[in-house]
Amino acid sequence: MLKHYIKFAIRNFRANKVIFVGSLATLCLGALCISMLYTYMDNELSMDEFHSEAKEINTNKINDTINKFNQQGDIFLMLMRDSPKSNWRVSSPKDYFNFDYTKYPEIENLVKIGRYPKGRFRFNYNNKKVNPSGFVVDRTFFEIFNFKLEQGDPKTVLNNLNNIVLSKAFAKKMFGDENAIGKIIKVSEERFQDELFTVKGILNIPSNSSLQFDFLIPDNKNEPNKYSRMGCDFILTKTGFNKNEFLKKIQSITNRNQYIQNKELGLISLSEVYFNSSLNIDYIGIFDKLGDKKNNLIVLVIIGVIFFISMLNFSNLQVVNINTTIKQLHLHEINGAKKKQIIYQKLIESIFLILLATFIATICYQFFLPHFNTFFKIVLSPSLYKTITIVSLICLLIVLLSSIYPIIIIYKDSFIVESSLRGATPKAVFGKKVITVLQYALTFVLLISAFTIAKQLNLLLTKDLGFDTENSISTKLFYDPPFEPNHKSWNKEKREQKQNAFLATHQHLGNELSNQTSILAYSQGSSILKPYQSTYKCSGSDNEFISINELYVNPNYDKVYNFQIVEGQFFGKNNNSKEIIINEAAKKFWGIGDISKVNIEKKDRGTYKIIGVVKDFNYQHLSNKPKPLILLPIYNITQDFHIKFNKGKTSEGLKFIHSLFKKNNPNEIFSFSFLSDDIATLYQKEKRLSTIYIVFTIIALLISAIGLFTIALYDTQRRVKEVGVRKVNGASISEIMFMLNKDFIQWVGIAFVIACPIAYYAMSKWLENFAYKTALSWWVFALAGLFTLVIALLTVSWQTYRAATQNPVESLRDE
Repeated sequence: MLKHYIKFAIRNFRANKVIFVGSLATLCLGALCISMLYTYMDNELSMDEFHSEAKEINTNKINDTINKFNQQGDIFLMLMRDSPKSNWRVSSPKDYFNFDYTKYPEIENLVKIGRYPKGRFRFNYNNKKVNPSGFVVDRTFFEIFNFKLEQGDPKTVLNNLNNIVLSKAFAKKMFGDENAIGKIIKVSEERFQDELFTVKGILNIPSNSSLQFDFLIPDNKNEPNKYSRMGCDFILTKTGFNKNEFLKKIQSITNRNQYIQNKELGLISLSEVYFNSSLNIDYIGIFDKLGDKKNNLIVLVIIGVIFFISMLNFSNLQVVNINTTIKQLHLHEINGAKKKQIIYQKLIESIFLILLATFIATICYQFFLPHFNTFFKIVLSPSLYKTITIVSLICLLIVLLSSIYPIIIIYKDSFIVESSLRGATPKAVFGKKVITVLQYALTFVLLISAFTIAKQLNLLLTKDLGFDTENSISTKLFYDPPFEPNHKSWNKEKREQKQNAFLATHQHLGNELSNQTSILAYSQGSSILKPYQSTYKCSGSDNEFISINELYVNPNYDKVYNFQIVEGQFFGKNNNSKEIIINEAAKKFWGIGDISKVNIEKKDRGTYKIIGVVKDFNYQHLSNKPKPLILLPIYNITQDFHIKFNKGKTSEGLKFIHSLFKKNNPNEIFSFSFLSDDIATLYQKEKRLSTIYIVFTIIALLISAIGLFTIALYDTQRRVKEVGVRKVNGASISEIMFMLNKDFIQWVGIAFVIACPIAYYAMSKWLENFAYKTALSWWVFALAGLFTLVIALLTVSWQTYRAATQNPVESLRDE
């Protein structure tokens, strides 16, 4: 019997090829898009959850035998802030003031990790040199975090101070297809030169980890000054841990320690970090990425819209096919078929369609996934089983939900056999018009939103930020030789000799840069886009200390970025370290009138004199207006160089900078970044969102076009005799095409009217997230309407043209 059902299913598909192909294409495209976006969303929403999975406990043989696996507790980061009005920042009480976690029974374990960004560590293997980013960690790292080593023993891999663990991706970059285990790498840092580290472990970092790194190096407790990078403490708590009670216990230690007196300690769970960037916690670069709930909500809306468009389209195709289906059903009944047999027949057809769509969509998923990963700079790699499960479930849901309306029509009590056999079309079939309008209304909402998001992104990337962003680079031109304070042969005289030689090199570099005609200006300091945070207040006021952004700059920093000084002056060579410059936002924030009469106090660092005010500029994401900013002088000659080239001289200047770098650093890697590229990096989330919106909106439009094409083909075939009669009576081709296209144009027009207020409201709410926002221009709506109308006309016009140009003798001939 099953063979009979399959045979009839194939026969029905052949008899209705257009409906079959349209239905299959709808299922495949819908399932492919939704499954990819679902995988992306699942990766985002499961960020860092793998650390809470069951973890093997390796305490002793008895415990291993009794309880091989134990549920890991929660992981928390230690926080600190100077006052209730200042921002939190991660901290390491274990190192800063010898905080002893072992005295608290609710703490299972802890680890301190310190981030080293690219450029701080330099790796050399067989003269292949790279500047990776990674962590210096305690030996307990793998007891806290559930990163799985592909090679190496997590219990011992960090025991030796000269062991190193590499990520799988970085190991491939460093060693190619060679086995990295046992390889010896020369590592240099500002405190040591060419120290040898042996690769003892390789790990594959999951894509749903907010901690991304190239290497792990064990911290050296015997030489506390070897690694100077600030870090933070992660604590692993036991079951039943009470966060508030623990904070009450440890808060009292701030009153006993001079360093943190009157400061507040806090905790944040690792699971809370990723989607809480609005808390403005300073993570000192520990986390490679942070999520955005609003962007994820938008992706979820895209999934929902594509699902409903696919469902409506599939339903519409079945409604179009109802007349043929009803005839077949009643012919089967006349020939003695029972109703359950008819249901089985339709069930087999649906199952066949689902299986075929699942097979095609899965193949397409595997093909497009690497491109999806590359395009969105993520690493998604679900198993084949998971992919098939997701795709098949999506296909099943689309078919089940979209079949409800056609089934109601087919089995409507008022529909009689005689009218079906005469070919009458039930009034319910006209429900396809409503479905088509809903489809295109949803498509319009997506399209208008996509145009608006792209327009907003263009504003963010092209807006005048208040400082010059063109032809500027930042680079490290030389490295401070390691001063090796713990070395036996180290003494004051050698230190002075090295320092004098270093100062001479720095002076020589300055002279070379000043004399180069391709260079307009240069300075040193921190990145203009990456301010630090410290706590300040007006000296003598009763106000509490509050977190304020700060930049460390050298003289001429204003010339590189063309700052406008509205009061006072910028730093000169003779300025002392107790002078600062503030921006207009800071002056307004503190209500400062005459800057010469007010000093600013920095927490634990004393009082600073204001010597100038710089015009506000946007140094952060444009979701915010310029915030208060303090510029401090810094004379650390190892700071990055900021170089502005003369217009049209960028290539020439880069060649000169490269040669100058190699002359002074023959064993180092030259790298630089354009300021314009760094600014674009600030808006990676918006660029990703814009791309997702545009790509999947086009696919949603394609799905709608498939449905419209099928309906147009069906309607023109149904009205072929009418067209023949009109042509015989003198109707022109253009008149017939207008007659056939008129309904489709009306449907698209009604959908446009419905979609406009919905899209306007949705985009108005989204734009509220930005301090600088694009206008919701009328032409965006008009362009979306025109674009969709053109696509719709192209979709149906060639069908109507064929019908209008057909020989009426052929169309009026009896079959």
